[in-house]
Amino acid sequence: MSYENEIAKKISNQDVLPEKLSISIIKYFWQSNPLSGKRIKTIPKFLRKIGVLKNFSDNELRILSKYLHLRHFSPQEIIFKQNEVGVGFYFIYSGYVDICLANDDHKSAQDSLITLERNDYFGELALLQERSIRNASAISRDGCELLGIFKPDIDTLINEAPVVAAKLLQSVSLIISNRLFSVTRELKEINYKLQSFENTESKGK
Repeated sequence: MSYENEIAKKISNQDVLPEKLSISIIKYFWQSNPLSGKRIKTIPKFLRKIGVLKNFSDNELRILSKYLHLRHFSPQEIIFKQNEVGVGFYFIYSGYVDICLANDDHKSAQDSLITLERNDYFGELALLQERSIRNASAISRDGCELLGIFKPDIDTLINEAPVVAAKLLQSVSLIISNRLFSVTRELKEINYKLQSFENTESKGK
């Protein structure tokens, strides 16, 4: 069972999240690890190194850090699974995270798409989409520390620090836009190669 699915199961007996997710329950599972809160002073400095947060002032990063939750994941621990409902957006504070797709031929198997490391981030759609479904799995490789922020945190941030919330959502939108641009570019390259191959094949006949 993944970390995110464990939260969902504890909140509801169903396999889906309730309409209103309780941040107090999320924080209970997230902060039950003894690492939480020990490095709060270093988190703004860490956030300063993340490119998509470059428009934040130092004070805004300090404010944002108060809404982030630090947690250690054990080697091979599942952060979330493909096709589960997403609840959080994560920054990698230390270690490595494998992003994997379920193998169509062997649904229990996982094909690794990419390995993310310190200063990378993932899970951003969960902050913008209602009941967002994960399109891949995230698995801690050899153990990692993640900074997580959840939709209820965003709701609180909007009320308490709207400028910081707006900048964060703008950054998340930029991440999604950049990922979409990369996918579109790769699809164009694949299409170009296919057309070139088909032209070569037709000339050879």
